[in-house]
Amino acid sequence: MLGLLLALFSVTAWSTNYVAGRYLALHGVDPIALSLARFAVATPVIFAMTRFPRYAGGMRELALSSALGVSVFNIALYAALGYMSASAASLFVVMASPLTVVISYAARREAPPPTAVVGSLLALAGAYLVLAPYISIKSALGPALASVATLSWTAYTLYVRRLYKIYPPGPASAWISLMGLAFLAPTAVVAHFNTLAGWDVATALLYVAVVPGALAYTAWNVAISRAGPAKTAATLPLLPVITLAISAIILGEVPTIMQTVGITTAALGVFLTVRYAH
Repeated sequence: MLGLLLALFSVTAWSTNYVAGRYLALHGVDPIALSLARFAVATPVIFAMTRFPRYAGGMRELALSSALGVSVFNIALYAALGYMSASAASLFVVMASPLTVVISYAARREAPPPTAVVGSLLALAGAYLVLAPYISIKSALGPALASVATLSWTAYTLYVRRLYKIYPPGPASAWISLMGLAFLAPTAVVAHFNTLAGWDVATALLYVAVVPGALAYTAWNVAISRAGPAKTAATLPLLPVITLAISAIILGEVPTIMQTVGITTAALGVFLTVRYAH
């Protein structure tokens, strides 16, 4: 029970991250500066929460995991939020779940269960319904950036398992965060840190660094160890639903009926894919 509660906490926290990121994007915050500042705050928090784990090797695994899961993913995601709604962007990352399952089966040269295949098709159909308005007005940059974020997170999820042979999930998160910050550091020369000025922006930045960042990632790792990866991942379909509700209340971004049907369909598809895959 505790594992599932922690997973639900993580999903809810990540939902607010999309809304906060969208809010910051609408206020002109530079996605590179935001990513740098977020991990500059989150990294020491994660190290403190995991009791400052020692470096145990695995530089290659750390480097690739950090590049995929921190640098590329976060810059692409926050940039995408400048061009599309929070709920639509959150759907993309949830799509990484069935995509990961499909690639995993392909790598093992095994046929996925029929229900998982149906789930993947439903997820794709739902994604199309959500993206149709963007395609019709030729605003392809937002979905393109979100696709980069999704592919990066999928590759990270598939690769990071190698790192867990060297580090437990908690210490791995700490070192991935630190290495990711190191990868982001060179981008500081082109980052517009002046866009982070203001108490409202600083408050939102502190929130996304500590709650969706340090706390949610740590809780997710604990949830996996207690409830198992399948049950933990089965909570991911709630991500776009919660994001949709929060963004409608706070940002006033009410989706069309077609987009609402699309989000619901995609969430169901992700659940079926994750639930019945092995």
